[in-house]
Amino acid sequence: MLKQIIIDLLSKQTGLRKEELLNLIEVPPSEDLGDYSFPCFILSKKEKKASNLIAEHIAKQLSQKLPKEIEKITSSGPYLNFFVNKTFLAEQIIKIDSNFGKTNLGKKRTVCIDFSAPNIGKPMHIGHIRSTIIGDSMMRIYSFLNYNPIGINYLGDVGLHIGKLIVAYELWLDKNALKKDPVAELLRLYVNFCGKEKSEAKEGMEQEEEFADNEWTNKAKEKIKLLELGDKKTEKIWDEIRKASGKGFKKVYDLLNVSFDETTGQSEFTRKGKNIVALALERGLAKRENDGAVYVQLDEKNPESKKYILRRNETASYITYDLGAAAERFKKYKFDKMIYVTDFRQQAHFSSLFILLKLMNYEFSDNLIHLPFGIIKFGNEIIATREGNIILLEDVLEKTIEKAKEEIKKRKTKGDAEKVGVGAIKYIILKNEPIKDVQFSWESALSFEGNTGPYLQYSYARASSIIKKAKKKNINKGKINLKKQKLSKEEIRLVKKISEFPEIIINAEKNLNPSLIANYSHELCQIFNEFYHNCKVLTAEKKEEKILRLRLVDSFRTCLSNSLHLLGIETMEEM
Repeated sequence: MLKQIIIDLLSKQTGLRKEELLNLIEVPPSEDLGDYSFPCFILSKKEKKASNLIAEHIAKQLSQKLPKEIEKITSSGPYLNFFVNKTFLAEQIIKIDSNFGKTNLGKKRTVCIDFSAPNIGKPMHIGHIRSTIIGDSMMRIYSFLNYNPIGINYLGDVGLHIGKLIVAYELWLDKNALKKDPVAELLRLYVNFCGKEKSEAKEGMEQEEEFADNEWTNKAKEKIKLLELGDKKTEKIWDEIRKASGKGFKKVYDLLNVSFDETTGQSEFTRKGKNIVALALERGLAKRENDGAVYVQLDEKNPESKKYILRRNETASYITYDLGAAAERFKKYKFDKMIYVTDFRQQAHFSSLFILLKLMNYEFSDNLIHLPFGIIKFGNEIIATREGNIILLEDVLEKTIEKAKEEIKKRKTKGDAEKVGVGAIKYIILKNEPIKDVQFSWESALSFEGNTGPYLQYSYARASSIIKKAKKKNINKGKINLKKQKLSKEEIRLVKKISEFPEIIINAEKNLNPSLIANYSHELCQIFNEFYHNCKVLTAEKKEEKILRLRLVDSFRTCLSNSLHLLGIETMEEM
């Protein structure tokens, strides 16, 4: 990586930390000023010299023995300017293969990623799409960097919503409807219960409702109690709800091409969570209220910082399960870190969880990370949903695929509508930083122009078409000597952009931000298409020029393929 080479040079020369230098290296506004630059202002105070004199001195020192990747180093006022050896770089880029960008950064260390996590008994709605897609992309990134990622789908198979569903199941179940469309029937039951309870069917409300005291909520809590006590009738209903939900989840995951290493429910950690609560009581860390509820004071100086970890009727709450799950996962996987990919509105919950585990002296408590994401806004676009005030994820996927079919037909092009549609959704999610809200529209998502998934897939197909034609004409063979060729500015830009890919992946992992890869992919395609329009490939006059450009096209295709793989977007040879 070019930037890393420059950082190593400067670190040895200046004594500055590499982490500090990483944030100081700049790309000059003009290519005449080099490919990278370093401002020497930061050294003025330390060396008690003018920054321009420091820049001049360092340039002379470093120029005495340049690495092969650097052509020259100059000074311009207070700036050090680094010029990349374009010929050497091009020689490396035209040799890349499918392993391009892979490193041993992870050294097989284990990273657990808790993502997707729908609730049993409820259909997957549009709110689940970001957790599922971001989590899947992070899994791919960690695997690419030779970590050992463990993808965990932590299903909400207990809790207040399950109690509500069991009550509704006993009172209003339509068996024929359940058989015909289990997802729709379970949603109808849940919405019906919430109507009786006089609350809205909204995701993320359960934690606030846990300690509510009304007739219908108490009925639901009683079912949770029976479930924890092993009541056979209640368990049978619960099992039927789980199986019905699983069918709906599988359909969505198959469409998204997302899989998990482990699928577990909160129910599996009830006993472990309660054991942790009992231990906290024994140590005096937790206390019991007069009504029986158990809490921990997260901040002794703040009386408002009570966090309840067991309900007054002795049943587990959401944080009880999470305490048990974290402890069991570390016991099972000995993870280097664990990442929870959830809605930003759960930040307070995870902050409390991490503090609790630290107070309880769990060795892994500092290795827990919450990766929050914003919401998806549909603006004025309306999508038909089966029931309830939610947008079903399956409906969105199916409608996007249908619209992709229409777009392909209208453009009279080839292409797999499912790959185009699903790729479009994934890209519009991933091109945004996770914490930012996403403004969704089918028109912008499915456009074959601009910063969209179809544009990237089309660019890949265009490169594949060039390679295919070259093979038919048998013109991609032969040796080339880059030292005898003068690279065009379009060729240089493409070579430099491809070379940035390994660094982009590392930054995406470091910042837990797949959008860095998504937007890099778009910039790469823009540069490739400029190259394609300005540089003749198959009809280039000189043979060596033709072979060089074909190899650049192939290297672009390899780089983009790897980049799209990290986003979970499938490529097509023809579009």
